[in-house]
Amino acid sequence: MKISPLSPIGIFDSGIGGLLIAKEIKMRMPNEDFIYFGDTINMPYGDKSKEFIIENSMKIASFLYEKKCKALVIACNSMTSNSLDVISKKFNSKILIFNVIDPIVRNQIFFSSKKIGIIATPATIRSNFYMEKIKKYYRHLDVVQISTPLLAPMIEKGLKIKKNIIINYLNHFKSIDTLLLACTHYLFLKQEIDNFYHGQVHLIDIQKIVVQEIKKKLNEEKLLCIHPTLNSKFPIFYTSGSIPTFFEKKVRILFGRKVFIKTHVFNYS
Repeated sequence: MKISPLSPIGIFDSGIGGLLIAKEIKMRMPNEDFIYFGDTINMPYGDKSKEFIIENSMKIASFLYEKKCKALVIACNSMTSNSLDVISKKFNSKILIFNVIDPIVRNQIFFSSKKIGIIATPATIRSNFYMEKIKKYYRHLDVVQISTPLLAPMIEKGLKIKKNIIINYLNHFKSIDTLLLACTHYLFLKQEIDNFYHGQVHLIDIQKIVVQEIKKKLNEEKLLCIHPTLNSKFPIFYTSGSIPTFFEKKVRILFGRKVFIKTHVFNYS
């Protein structure tokens, strides 16, 4: 399959979480076209088995590969921590593969930290992916991670999350100086979490760090679309079932009215 700077970027997540990664891509690389896939019918991924996550992540990655994407962005921590190795093995020599964990772990922000907290889905915590990566590079760090299973499903449905739910989770952390929101859905709660800590705990700018690495790598591989093109298309957003009202609302708030929102239903065995 021939790819070029004009080929789109494929971005996928269990639902709306990766939309903020897509938004950052559009801001930092305004000439890029992208195709987004939210597996809304199977959301949340945080309570799924590793086998389920691998199977469905591969279906979406294959779908975006067939759309002639020049890169895949796994914009979901649960997908990354459970299926990155399998996806990379199949597609790494064909197109670029990005995820939302490795750029964060490699970022030097952790050198100025002493104790960090991680909130994530049960699937991400269970994989131990973050702990293994962080301890590999930052042996000095004291790391505390907790599973926060209620947050992603509520965010995905557009439900108002009561303040006490957030507080109950965050009260598990004592004397942390940095907090990692290890689920892209949680980025929608960043302001509420920052308010809880009164700005005294550093919240990592995940989308900025991830997209900075994507842009750098595309440029190195001469796949960055530098100039506006006459063929530029409106962003395309796919869901795996009927289009959820809240998904459509978030897409139009973040990207405006000039977008295509479609469904693509996979055959499940």
